[in-house]
Amino acid sequence: MLEYMSVREAAEKWALSERRVHKLCKDDRIAGLIRFGRSWGIPRGAEKPDDARKSSGRYSDAQGAASRDMADFLGPDAKLLAQSGTCAVFQLENETGNGIVTVYDALPGVRLMYNDLHLSRIAEHDNFHVSPDDNMLTINHCREGRFECEFPWGEYGYIGEGDMAVSTLPTPAKSSSYPMAHYHGISVVADIPYTTKTVGDVSALLGTASIDVQEIKERLLGRHPYFLMRSSDAVSHIFSELYNAPEALRESYIRLKLIELLLFLSVIEPDDESGRRYFYKTRVKTVKAMRDYMTAHLDRQFTLDELSRRFNIPLTAMKSCFKSLFGAPIHAYMREYRLQAASALLRETDASIAEIAAKTGYDSHAQFSVTFKTVTGLTPSDYRKVSVQKQ
Repeated sequence: MLEYMSVREAAEKWALSERRVHKLCKDDRIAGLIRFGRSWGIPRGAEKPDDARKSSGRYSDAQGAASRDMADFLGPDAKLLAQSGTCAVFQLENETGNGIVTVYDALPGVRLMYNDLHLSRIAEHDNFHVSPDDNMLTINHCREGRFECEFPWGEYGYIGEGDMAVSTLPTPAKSSSYPMAHYHGISVVADIPYTTKTVGDVSALLGTASIDVQEIKERLLGRHPYFLMRSSDAVSHIFSELYNAPEALRESYIRLKLIELLLFLSVIEPDDESGRRYFYKTRVKTVKAMRDYMTAHLDRQFTLDELSRRFNIPLTAMKSCFKSLFGAPIHAYMREYRLQAASALLRETDASIAEIAAKTGYDSHAQFSVTFKTVTGLTPSDYRKVSVQKQ
């Protein structure tokens, strides 16, 4: 009788992630495999396909398949920095910037990630390859910054500060990015059947109905690519405590808060819009081009009506789309951008205060000085002196 080994066993034997082995099965690149319920059985004598992704050699056996699996998920930009118990820390770095992702295998079937990113894009990588009846659910919360998804049908969606989004893996997004090159938040990835089983006993202990993660997915998503809940006190309460978990009790505290999060998701009801706001690709490209134009001409001030006419976009749509993309109204965004540019010129050049004021779009030296001190607490001259002393 032919003997079979599990996907996990094959992953360990071939030094691949379980996700990669699932992909090989899905693409029929392993001979003789068989389906057992929700998993695959692989003939024990099967050979690793010649074109299977080889192990990078970055991980020791002690670090195990979990680290390889997580590195595959984060993509080629990821490098394991440290690992201890159920926690692993990865560095991301590419031409757009860098970041740190701290990962906890919090519960059986549930992984939590703290994302601290200062980049605009993570290199494209394969999504989780899972069968339709073995979906993964992902929950994202944005603490700071902006996250952008482009969908295959030509629309864009965004989550901003305080927002929470729920979607599935594989994700329906064509691509994703961080338009402000600055993002801090939490991601939770849950294997639906495993997670439902894990939280079943907890539900009984709490005296509540069983937390069914499959039901949460079906109710919140329906036919939509994701469920979006805008910033609220309830969402803020759950995630603020995850960000500030006591170090000595961090892993236990994370487990408790994840149960609370799933319990919360099991009772909320999406409304007709569910906080969703989409923007068509052409409009997003127009607003991004408008932003690039303004930042390239900092010495000029533009009225909203002038921008609307120049870029042939309705005024209301222009304001709404810009705020969703960049997290602030147009004038507020440009005011901050001008001050950041002026600060850099004060630190890095010998240009006079008057020259810097003109280059960054202020009508006069006096107006620039008053605005700069209001925001930073220092006059431009004092800021320059302090910067020189620090250097």
